[in-house]
Amino acid sequence: MRHFVASFTETLWSDKAMCSSNLQRRYLGFSLIELMISLALGLLIVLGVTDLYVNSSRTQDDVSRASRQLENSLFALDLLAGELALAGYWGEADYPLVADDLTFGPLRPEEMAGEAVTGYPVPPLPCAGSGKDGRNPRVELGWAMEYPLTSGLGVDLEVAMSSAACDISISPAKDTEEFFAIRRASTCAAGAPRGDKCAAIGNFFHIQSNGCSDANAGLSGGEVKLYRVTEFNAKSVLNYRGFDCGTEASDRAPIYRYISRIYYVNHRDELVRLELGESNTYTATVLVEGVEALRFEWLIDRNLDGDYDVVRSVGDESWSEAQRAADWQNVVGANMSMIVRSSTPEVGYRDSNIYELPGQIWTIEKDEYQRILRSRTVEFVNVAGRRR
Repeated sequence: MRHFVASFTETLWSDKAMCSSNLQRRYLGFSLIELMISLALGLLIVLGVTDLYVNSSRTQDDVSRASRQLENSLFALDLLAGELALAGYWGEADYPLVADDLTFGPLRPEEMAGEAVTGYPVPPLPCAGSGKDGRNPRVELGWAMEYPLTSGLGVDLEVAMSSAACDISISPAKDTEEFFAIRRASTCAAGAPRGDKCAAIGNFFHIQSNGCSDANAGLSGGEVKLYRVTEFNAKSVLNYRGFDCGTEASDRAPIYRYISRIYYVNHRDELVRLELGESNTYTATVLVEGVEALRFEWLIDRNLDGDYDVVRSVGDESWSEAQRAADWQNVVGANMSMIVRSSTPEVGYRDSNIYELPGQIWTIEKDEYQRILRSRTVEFVNVAGRRR
């Protein structure tokens, strides 16, 4: 019995000692090796998540940059295509328009009150209507109605912009790229009552075409007026009647704002629009950034059947100055090409492409910018359509 009690007591103390040892081990925590393994695993997880985030951000930036580039190129192309398609639009006035026609032209003697209408350049200067070289702005715009579209290289526009005819504060054009000047009527009649949803008349040049044939009033129908008017004198100056020949205000012929714009690429690779404003000056608006190149092939209808039979670009040396001046009145369409560059460089990318544009081979000195070459063909509805 004594032996059993001793053995039981020894076993009890042994179990108590083991339990105490286990408790001690439990409260001691992780070993150094376990901590190092845990830190290493945690670091790998953090690195993996960070790498995933960086790659995702880089991909998102690339997608965003490509989207902006694509959006810029499409916007610029749509803008220019829409503008060019309206070349030759003069409201109810016919095209082609002869500025000094004795019966219908806006510069006929009875309208000019003795003002000389000869001696103006053909085709007109890009900044027609400024009057800053001493000419009558109304006469400049009248002659420009015969040439709703003219074009040239940036170096030509830069010469014009540095002269008295344009505002020298405007950012200069890129010498190697093309510009075009367009003159047309607004597509929405101005002034009440017909134009109450359009822009107010303001202090701008406007045109109006007579719709009434009235022998008693000396009106043949089709006469054109071109005047700078305001809200106060528009009704008295532009007083032609509509097709019903009524005397009511509701039968007044529509009045259209005269639009004269120039589109070009400047040295900062921006697509710029110059527009004739109220003070006889051209104001600049930057439309799209990253436009590096702008070129056209002009589709010319020399036999006047509405379809082009000659294609020319301003870089074509066989296109003489005299022939070019005559052809601007007969342009019925254009093949337009544009290179748009991304706004930020892409690390690791090298653009070594060769781009072919009308009259120009465009090469890149390897850089990290992505580019898009856009092209579109535009028909001048108001010129080609009327001839057909």
